[in-house]
Amino acid sequence: MNKSHRFVLLDGLRGIAALAVVIMHFTQHGNRTALFASSGLAVDLFFCLSGFVIAWSYYQKLVDGMSFSSYLKKRLVRLYPMFIIGILLGVLSFMIKLHYGTNSYTLSDFTKATLINAIYLPYFVTSTPERIDGIFLVNPPSWSLFFELLANFAFIFTIRFSKNLLIALTALIGIWLIYAGITFDTSPGWSTTNWTGGFPRVGFSFMVGILIFKFFDASKGAIKVNPLVIIAVLMSLLLVPLSEWVYYWILGALFLMPLIVWLGSRVEVKQPLFSKALIYLGWISYPIYCLHHPMISIWDSISPNPTHFYRELLILFPLTLVITHILAKYIDDPVRAWLSRPKFQILEATD
Repeated sequence: MNKSHRFVLLDGLRGIAALAVVIMHFTQHGNRTALFASSGLAVDLFFCLSGFVIAWSYYQKLVDGMSFSSYLKKRLVRLYPMFIIGILLGVLSFMIKLHYGTNSYTLSDFTKATLINAIYLPYFVTSTPERIDGIFLVNPPSWSLFFELLANFAFIFTIRFSKNLLIALTALIGIWLIYAGITFDTSPGWSTTNWTGGFPRVGFSFMVGILIFKFFDASKGAIKVNPLVIIAVLMSLLLVPLSEWVYYWILGALFLMPLIVWLGSRVEVKQPLFSKALIYLGWISYPIYCLHHPMISIWDSISPNPTHFYRELLILFPLTLVITHILAKYIDDPVRAWLSRPKFQILEATD
């Protein structure tokens, strides 16, 4: 396999994991057990996938002399447009809540959070000490994108590391991850009370992804496993209703999600239509992850019965998919293409 090879199954796994997160948030109300209750593990899958894909795409380029600024600009062009669309939708959802008098935060807090979150930085609420708040008020799932960007930046410093050094660092971060999980008694990183646990969480999974790349041997050929089996295993792991049991998350983050990524990198998909479906899932995964939470917030404000289980799945879920597809195809893709024009590449070369 050459560096232009596309890991189609990994595309599909990323998309399925993103949709699981969406469904979990759509069905997470009160004491009701959400569908895909353990889809918090999807974040660990994303981090591991990112480590593998970033290493596959950029390791040799950086070794061969690609400038750090050029690399970082490419990553920002990939991530920021849809990220900011999610922020803008989050602002819209807050304005709607403000209109209906259902806003949970003060206008001052939300304004400051918007300005800070919009530049990929967490905001720590000070006006609600009795409540646990997310570090990205404007669009809560963006907490993982903050850590994702940090990992993308840190990757630059790992390109000269030997395999043994990477293994040792990964093991140490893994111990830190276990400590963070037990200390916070949850999968950490998202809130003002456990955000420091996001560092070992992204650090371990991202490093494992790099190691999967380092040990990848295309000469061994693909593993003969039906891709549907791996998809079914991932969905089963995310469906397990043990989201409150931190040891299941630790097991998933340390072993199960890395195993899924490794298998996904070793299995080829040969059916053309199936490949197209998996590629589409990969394409829609990041946009829908960025946009689904503001959609829920808007729905909660304007729907006469926002917590109706089937109404969310039958109306809000497909509506979110359609809106996400439109925004991704007609705004995000063109903006990223425009920012990737030769003019910008020339500017990068003169930095």
